[in-house]
Amino acid sequence: MSVSAAVGRAHRVASRVSPRRAPRGQAGEHIVHVGYHKTASTWLQVSVFPHLADVRYGDPLLAHFIVNLATAADPTFFAAGFRSVLRQIDQISGGPLLLSNEGLSGSLWDDDETGLRNAERLHGLLPAARILMAVRRQDEMLRSIHGQYVNEGGTRPLRAFVEGRGVPGSRFSLRHLEYDRLVGRYVDLFGRDRVWVVPYEYLRACPERFLDRLCQMLGTRLIAPVSDARLNHSLSRPGLWLLRSWNGLFRRSRFNPDPRLAALPGGRRARNIMQQQVDPLLRRLGYKTDGAENARMLADLASQFARSNERLQQFCGEPLSDWGYALPVEGQQI
Repeated sequence: MSVSAAVGRAHRVASRVSPRRAPRGQAGEHIVHVGYHKTASTWLQVSVFPHLADVRYGDPLLAHFIVNLATAADPTFFAAGFRSVLRQIDQISGGPLLLSNEGLSGSLWDDDETGLRNAERLHGLLPAARILMAVRRQDEMLRSIHGQYVNEGGTRPLRAFVEGRGVPGSRFSLRHLEYDRLVGRYVDLFGRDRVWVVPYEYLRACPERFLDRLCQMLGTRLIAPVSDARLNHSLSRPGLWLLRSWNGLFRRSRFNPDPRLAALPGGRRARNIMQQQVDPLLRRLGYKTDGAENARMLADLASQFARSNERLQQFCGEPLSDWGYALPVEGQQI
């Protein structure tokens, strides 16, 4: 994620005490960051969450349980083990836990019901938790998800991926981007005052304000500077085109089980070479592989989420219209 340079300059928040601290040491007062995917989760997990005072974050055993919660089918969901570990942690330490896994919002490559199931599981384990959710404008989210698809070995261009007809290995559903469905379920389960919904665009454009609000919500403060380093840097459009082409010829993956020439090892290494060496050159040259047609397609698709975004607005303190989200126009039929 790209964050303003001001954050990286010995962030003043590092020594700032939150104006009000929430009660600590109460079981259930834990915090869960549930995603969505492609909303700066890596930046939060690497550069922010480890530097929050009096918050327990990063326990490897809990990370394992969270992955199980997010991905396991019902017969292999280890709820009893999770409860046992939580009880032991609550007995030996007073600070709240902070759990983070964007997979809790659901899978990008499977149906859109997984996130709703995970919300129920979380509520069964932590019924008084505070929930952090980040959303992203649907047209840009679709571009980013397509980029992730290519990073993982996909070969189809943006339009073919979005339309979803005959894309091996993917059951991506546009309903995943009807954010109001999942946010509304969390509000029903945990209560409106325990669910904070933040637009990715706000987080990216106003990182200091976001960090202030995060500390206030959690009743904590930052104890170290927050880096503005961009993590998981996206490939440019020509870079994605080249990587798609290489994937189709040489990379075996769930999205491309039969490469056209040969299945070569080192698919992720090829992606890293593209990101670190080839893509910077393509960006300097200004080479483009997609233009107005894809932009129109994405804008048309985004407009279809206007009613969903209108419902989402009741749960989000930031005006979504300020960040370019599609919303109904008075008198317009959608």
